[in-house]
Amino acid sequence: MLLEKNSADGLCPCSETAGHVTGRRDLLNFELRETVYSRGLNLGLHRHASAYLSYVIEGSYTESYQGSSAVCGAGSVRFLPAHEVHANHYDEGARCLLVELEPHALARLREHGQVLESPGEIGGSQASMLARRLYSEFRQRDDAASIAIEGLVLEILAEGLRSAGAPSRNPPRWLMRARDMIDARFLEVPSLTDIAKASGVHPVHLSREFRRYFDVTVGEYMRKLRIEHASRLLAGGETPLAEIADVCGFADQSHFSSTFKRTVGLTPARFREMHG
Repeated sequence: MLLEKNSADGLCPCSETAGHVTGRRDLLNFELRETVYSRGLNLGLHRHASAYLSYVIEGSYTESYQGSSAVCGAGSVRFLPAHEVHANHYDEGARCLLVELEPHALARLREHGQVLESPGEIGGSQASMLARRLYSEFRQRDDAASIAIEGLVLEILAEGLRSAGAPSRNPPRWLMRARDMIDARFLEVPSLTDIAKASGVHPVHLSREFRRYFDVTVGEYMRKLRIEHASRLLAGGETPLAEIADVCGFADQSHFSSTFKRTVGLTPARFREMHG
């Protein structure tokens, strides 16, 4: 980790993040790094001269700033403005794709409209899907990948603006309990009626409010969790596709393969090849 000395506030602006860099790609407007952080690593208060997007490929970490903290789990996408004072703790370790946004690139974007200014998660299934595609392009080495990467980074920033511009919505407690139930039991594929009954509401009300607050249907959210679990199984071993399809609740291998390709943009076999 490179540090600039003699900062006015006593903090060292880091020109790079700590961790072991396993892959790197430098473009005109962005620098991308796949970085592994060891279990138990603790980075005290620091700041970066450039803004960053981070996509958690696997593992998790806790990011703290401005008196608040957030757990950044696998699949999450976050934005950190330049010079934002923050700290990171990697309790279990993590592997992340980091996108350093060159200041001149953001300056040009400001000439055409708003840009993200506040730290936080870029929520929604669309941002996660774009980040997965970004990581796939990062692993490619053809000429078209550079163009694809730039387009995907801009789309993720646009999703961040949409999320930041949306009115604040605090889901009711019963709806958070319903989502927690889905998070814990998505491999069991609980029925909508079961989830609604456990939450004390009618299935129609559950469906309407879930989409209102989380921008996806219950089925779409559950499918997203299954695809993310399948991605981890594909990247972490040689489990047969038919077995992954069965474990993740798909009708058969064909159904799993077509759904995976439609969601991620790659066949399961190609995804395993790129992430192996």
